Amino acid sequence: MKQNGINRRQFLQWSALTTGAAVLAACAPAAAPSAATGEEAPAAAPSTVSYWYAWGNLDPAMAKIIETEEFQTHLGGATVEYKGSTNSDALLTAVAAGTPPDSASNYSYVELFTRGATIDVTDMVAASSVIDGDDVLEGLWNSAFWDGKMMGVPGIEGYLWWGLNVNVDKAEKAGLDTTTLPKTWDEVFEWHKALTTKDEAGNLLQFGLDPYDAMANEPDFISASFGFKWWDEESGKFDLNNPRMAEGLNVLGEFIRYAGPDQFAGMRQVEGQGTWGAAYNAGVQNMIMEGYWHPGETQIQQPDVAQYNRASWAPVPADRKDANIMATGAHFVVIFNQSKNKEGGFKIGEFFNTNTAQDIIFNEVGWIHGRKSWLATVDKSTFPGLDFYVDAASNVTEWTVGRRCPINAFVINQYTELREQVFRDLISPEAAAEELQKRAEAEWQAQGLG
Repeated sequence: MKQNGINRRQFLQWSALTTGAAVLAACAPAAAPSAATGEEAPAAAPSTVSYWYAWGNLDPAMAKIIETEEFQTHLGGATVEYKGSTNSDALLTAVAAGTPPDSASNYSYVELFTRGATIDVTDMVAASSVIDGDDVLEGLWNSAFWDGKMMGVPGIEGYLWWGLNVNVDKAEKAGLDTTTLPKTWDEVFEWHKALTTKDEAGNLLQFGLDPYDAMANEPDFISASFGFKWWDEESGKFDLNNPRMAEGLNVLGEFIRYAGPDQFAGMRQVEGQGTWGAAYNAGVQNMIMEGYWHPGETQIQQPDVAQYNRASWAPVPADRKDANIMATGAHFVVIFNQSKNKEGGFKIGEFFNTNTAQDIIFNEVGWIHGRKSWLATVDKSTFPGLDFYVDAASNVTEWTVGRRCPINAFVINQYTELREQVFRDLISPEAAAEELQKRAEAEWQAQGLG
């Protein structure tokens, strides 16, 4: 049985792959207009527009955006009901029930679009007097399209995804020369060892790099680093059972083995030492693979750590030391097939392409949406480490447009499971790569994508 383009099996399986946090409702719904009782009907109450997003740190920016006169005029007096920290489970439940929000961001765009949950906005964008495709960085603009159709309105944030961020204060105290940051995996591993310390009981006090944290968590990263393409969009073919995937699993696994898999897992269970920057902010993790947003977010969340943040190129093997790899891809405001106010949802995405919205988001959250005219106004010294990302674009040798596979979430889930078996020496890297290939191909066929 299909529900809004997603069959029950796909819905249950897909939602099982997601993680999330509690839903935080930022605005209460407006009261419904009453029916007319007199000779003349009363003026219609302003419409409402619902907007959900997964990342709660957008909340302060949204609170300021909806108060601007420019936004209120743009929305035509509509009331915006926004919910931050709304996880994928909640969204998919609403989609399956036929009660989705009007618009949403920070979810698996390709998966929503290819399953028929969201609409093609090509014509809406083409008719916009605000959105100018020529003013958006080419890679970001192109990432909005699937099979010639536009999946959503680019906005909120989207720029450069990969950089090795280092706490140079911790590095210098460990005796490392920070005039040049490490570039190859061998060099990064030496820094990792120097930055890893334990107490007498063997508990981790601090460490260098978690090679699977943040933007290094996905197969896009390991394949780009080691120089192969794990999935081909044109043919729909997988190449996960690649010798360089096996090599990468072994090389990255060494970082966890050195720290100790159990000690590492115990460290992650400590409150405030989680992934996606938490352990970095706590001064426990001292290198992290992150995108351009890391300098700004760290400055806003933990300025005493941010002052020592520096960024450089993502690590590659020694035989690829001259490769400067980078990923990009836009975030969107997507509109659902069963949205009650598609026009209002579109207007939210449209407004994210204004200088007013981008200034607020940059100052409140540290995010950048790659509009060329707005980028020209950005001071790259605003946040420590941001200068690398601003300067990097013209020096990239290998680009990746990320998260394009329709079963990306499934593959990440399997990749997470199998790589742990590798660094715990329960399975060989070669066997893990072969098994990952088999699982991806089987799921591809099971979902009818073959």
